[in-house]
Amino acid sequence: MEEIGRSLLEAREQLGLSLEEAERATRIRVHHLEAIERGEMEAFPTPVQARGFLHNYAEFLGLDANAILLQYAEALQSRRSRLLPETSHKEPGAGPSVRIRSRRPRWLSSDLFFAMMIVLVILAVFIWGGSRVVAMLNQRAETPEAALGLLIPTSTATVTETPLQSSLVSDSTLVPATEETPIPTQPLFLGIADKVNLTIVVKKSAWLKVVVDGDEAFQGRVKEGDVFEFQGDQIVELTTGNGAGIHVFYNGQDHGILGEVGQVVIRLWTLGGALTPTATITRTPTETPRISNTPNPTATPPSTPGG
Repeated sequence: MEEIGRSLLEAREQLGLSLEEAERATRIRVHHLEAIERGEMEAFPTPVQARGFLHNYAEFLGLDANAILLQYAEALQSRRSRLLPETSHKEPGAGPSVRIRSRRPRWLSSDLFFAMMIVLVILAVFIWGGSRVVAMLNQRAETPEAALGLLIPTSTATVTETPLQSSLVSDSTLVPATEETPIPTQPLFLGIADKVNLTIVVKKSAWLKVVVDGDEAFQGRVKEGDVFEFQGDQIVELTTGNGAGIHVFYNGQDHGILGEVGQVVIRLWTLGGALTPTATITRTPTETPRISNTPNPTATPPSTPGG
C-alpha cells in the first residue's frame, strides 16, 4: 500500500500540483488524497470507494489506472492472507490410540441440535409473520375505504361556480374558484449534520446531474467505477437517467441503488435527510360559456276593412 501511495505522490510532485489543485480537478477531498498518498486505504468506508478514488486519482496524474488497481488488489490479497491463522497439522503417533468422547448416538450431535433449533426459530418467525399478514388482510377487507385512504394519499380539489348576472349586460360569465389541498412530502431519512456530504459510486453508465445549494456542480455522462463527492451547506439535488447505475452514500450512510435500469430518478438531500420531490397540480383553464340574448316578440296590429 505504501508503494502505491509513494508512486502517486511522486507523480503529483513531478507535475507541480498541490493537493488543493488535485481536489478541484478530481472532486476528491484533501484528507482522502492524503490517505491515498500515505497508503492508508483502510481509511475509506468500503473497498469499493477506495478503488474508485484510486482509479480517478491515477487517471488524473496520467498513470496506468488498471496497473495501479491490480497492484492494490495484490497488496490487499497478501494482507488478508497474512491475517488468516496458520493451520497446524498434527503428526500421528507411533501406536494406535482410541479416543472415546461420548456415548450418545451420532444423530444427537451438537451440530444437529443447533440446526434443529435454527429451523424451529425460522418456523416460529414464519408462523408469526403469517398471522400478522392474515390479520392485516382481514382488517383491510373490513374497511377497504379506510385502507385505501391510508395507502394512497390523494389531493382534493373543490370547484365552486358563481354566476354573475346583470340586467344591463346581455352576457354572463361563470368564474370557477379552485381550492387545492397540497400533498405532504414524506422524508426518507431524518438525521442531524452540519453539512450535506454526498458520495456517488457509479455502478453502470448513466447520465448524471448534481446541483449543490442551487448551483450546478456537475452534468454529463459517467461510467462504471467513477466516484464523486459533493458537499453542500443546505441541499444537494441529484438527477439521473439510469437509477440502477447510481449508488449513493449520504453522510457516511449507505442509501443503496436509486432505482431500476433506465428509470429517471430525482432525489434531494438536506441537513434533515433525503427527500423525494412531489409533483404539483397544474390547473387547466376552461372556456366560459356565453349566454345569448332572446329576442322579444313584436305585436302585429290587425287590418281594418275599408281602412
